Amino acid sequence: MGTEVQDNRVQFVDIAKGIAMICIILGHLGNETINRVVFTFHVPIFFLITGYFTTDKRSLSDFIKNKARTLIVPYYITCSVIIIIATIVGMITGNAKEAALNWIYASLYGSGNSYTEPFYIKSIGALWFLWATFWGSIFLRLSLCFNSLLRILFVLGLFVAGYLTRNLVWLPLSIQAGACAVLFMYMGFLFHKAKDVLIKIPEEIKIFALVLAMIIWFLFIINFKSFWLVSCDIGRGIVDIIGSLCACSIVLFISLYIENKTERFGKLLAYFGNYSLFILCVHIIELNLFPWWQITSNMVENGFPYLLQEPLIVIGKLTIDLFIAWALSKNTYIKKMFGYKS
Repeated sequence: MGTEVQDNRVQFVDIAKGIAMICIILGHLGNETINRVVFTFHVPIFFLITGYFTTDKRSLSDFIKNKARTLIVPYYITCSVIIIIATIVGMITGNAKEAALNWIYASLYGSGNSYTEPFYIKSIGALWFLWATFWGSIFLRLSLCFNSLLRILFVLGLFVAGYLTRNLVWLPLSIQAGACAVLFMYMGFLFHKAKDVLIKIPEEIKIFALVLAMIIWFLFIINFKSFWLVSCDIGRGIVDIIGSLCACSIVLFISLYIENKTERFGKLLAYFGNYSLFILCVHIIELNLFPWWQITSNMVENGFPYLLQEPLIVIGKLTIDLFIAWALSKNTYIKKMFGYKS
């Protein structure tokens, strides 16, 4: 998904992002079987990757400016497109003013879910991730100003604060989701610090750890209850956090395997992983405004096979999202607007 653009591409990381972004699209189908698999890793892995590439090489002010340019500017560009399209559709259906005001409110509040208590909040959808990544990145960067003990306490304190306040009132701009996200970013940061040590671990230990991670991930899937970082719902707590880390580890291992064994497929996934920000923004526009289920339900009523309804939606979504993202990636001006280097 749309994390900030990395200066030095790592192909297997981009492959993992490409896999996760496709899984995010699939996760919005509402299919319970798919969700219990993809929700275990598809958002956490982006937070881990963000943490892995976070350093203190830039000053805090420059760091914040860069995050705003690569995350918040694309957020408001996409929100503007949603508002314009929703207003045009509203002019046809006769509720243009209501549609425009609803989406403006959703854009300004920046919540990934809708709420009715203690007041009405309209969801902006998957774009919450951009705000959560923005806050989580800043929190992690701030923690790098502290010594190790204070950093750990700061990260854990933010995570607990986000988790405990999630049912009291959902604050604007997904700041609580960012507070919970910082824990996963911090673990990505730690992984980067330990990478040279991990490389030297004996092969047998690596294989055992990989098998153990696969078992833990499988148990997470079959016992899945909830794990929605959009609302700081951590499911069964530390057990599911460990399960998610194992899931992310397996996906990264699969991505490394793809890089080494399937060059063309790997490059394709890495390309879409690199431009996952475009895919996210296109996807949320079609998700919010395109009536997939209504159209395909009408087709079913007219004789289209019911069993093919969901596969048709999947093909349609992937085709539109990936093709438009590819087209956007060819435009230098748009790339610059979204923080990509030409």
